Amino acid sequence: ALILAAHPQLRVVARRMGEVAGTYRIRPLAVIGGEERLTTVHRENGVSLHLDLGQVYFSVRMAHERARIAALVAPGERVAVLCSGAGPLPLIIARHSRPRLVVGIELNPAAHQLALLSLRANRRLRRVRFVEGDAAAVAAHLGERFDRVVVVLPHGGETLLPAALDALAPGGTLHFYAMRRCGDEGNAAAVVEHACRERGRRLGAVATVVCGHCGPGVHRVCLDCPVDTTA
Repeated sequence: ALILAAHPQLRVVARRMGEVAGTYRIRPLAVIGGEERLTTVHRENGVSLHLDLGQVYFSVRMAHERARIAALVAPGERVAVLCSGAGPLPLIIARHSRPRLVVGIELNPAAHQLALLSLRANRRLRRVRFVEGDAAAVAAHLGERFDRVVVVLPHGGETLLPAALDALAPGGTLHFYAMRRCGDEGNAAAVVEHACRERGRRLGAVATVVCGHCGPGVHRVCLDCPVDTTA
């Protein structure tokens, strides 16, 4: 009640009841004030996002990182986002770049439906597709090679590297997220390098971007990985 009184623009106050867990990476929340709901429409980087925080994972702290990735997309690129959640990154790429195609793949059916709802709400966005299913299996059957593949899953994302590399066109860029202790960021690059060798791909010079702090001494990092480049 004190929070709502101090911030009249707020409608709901929720408390974290645990850590992110489960197949769909959902954080348990409990409403402790205001309206009895965990749904909202969030505005980020010029895009309206329909969210249900009781059913999907979403972090506002990744807004800058999503904008960074979108700014890297060149006109005409084909982009795949594995584990795309409620669709923020594909929609923001479509909003701020001129891709030929952006595909978001998500296993969580609730997140997939929210992504479709957001796509309808942002009617001006074109060339975006959302596909429900296991990211590795779906990527293998899309019939497309992509200029840029983003593996958003920060825990266990290495299991998706074979599928991501198979979907990546020669000369393309892989963005791989991982949680690493401070000073251990190079270990993530070694994981990608091993996956490239296993698939007969050549990894170029990796740029490591720290894009969040996830606990004492732990960073979320993104590895920008050029693959099979001629330079």
